Amino acid sequence: MRILNKLLMLGLFIPMATILVACGDGNREPAPDSTVYTVTAPESDFYNVNGQTKSATAGIKAYVNIAPEFEAVKIDKVMFNGQECSKNEADENRYEFVMPAENVTITVDFSFIDNKTENFLTWDTSNEKTFEVFIETEDDFYYAPSDDGELKANVSKNPSGTSGYFTNHDEEAFSTNQNVVPNEALSVSTTTKSLSNSAISFTVNIDRTKIHAGTTQIILKVDNNYKFGDASLLVCTITVTESTVA
Repeated sequence: MRILNKLLMLGLFIPMATILVACGDGNREPAPDSTVYTVTAPESDFYNVNGQTKSATAGIKAYVNIAPEFEAVKIDKVMFNGQECSKNEADENRYEFVMPAENVTITVDFSFIDNKTENFLTWDTSNEKTFEVFIETEDDFYYAPSDDGELKANVSKNPSGTSGYFTNHDEEAFSTNQNVVPNEALSVSTTTKSLSNSAISFTVNIDRTKIHAGTTQIILKVDNNYKFGDASLLVCTITVTESTVA
């Protein structure tokens, strides 16, 4: 009888001990995060997203390919949720990161490089690169369009699909330093061939009543609407000086 009781007690003890051991195992690894997170890489007029990881679980090596749209654009940094990606040594346009446990948004820091020509546009060699702030005086209180500063760009070759008649285009100009030349001081005018509305040059007009001493880059972008994605981007650094009028 004693032997039977011992066996019964042992039979009850072993499962209970197993339960206690299982419940008390604090060293067990947590289950891996199987959540799939997304990667968003917005497009830009100045760079292309040429392939990317669209979604992945945390800990997976992810990537995005960012390539400048123009020769005058330089990619400085590519960030994922504010952290800098690492650049692939074999592919200068490939940027990599380890997927975090959250959705990712890619951002790109880029800058502009001065150039002389790009695609179908070329800066005119006669362009001045220093402009003086215009100050009204008692003898000269009226600001005329001829008082504007100018940066001229010539159509140096026929844009794709135009057959020599460049009549459909969009143009814009902007500044990299709004404290020196705000965008509101800039406008673009078009010069056409005689007896034709075909563009032969574009001029960035700088309203000198709205500018301030310092240095900035002026960017001129002209889109050729005869071919999707065809455009020229010209960049020029200018210096603005204080007025010499007493």
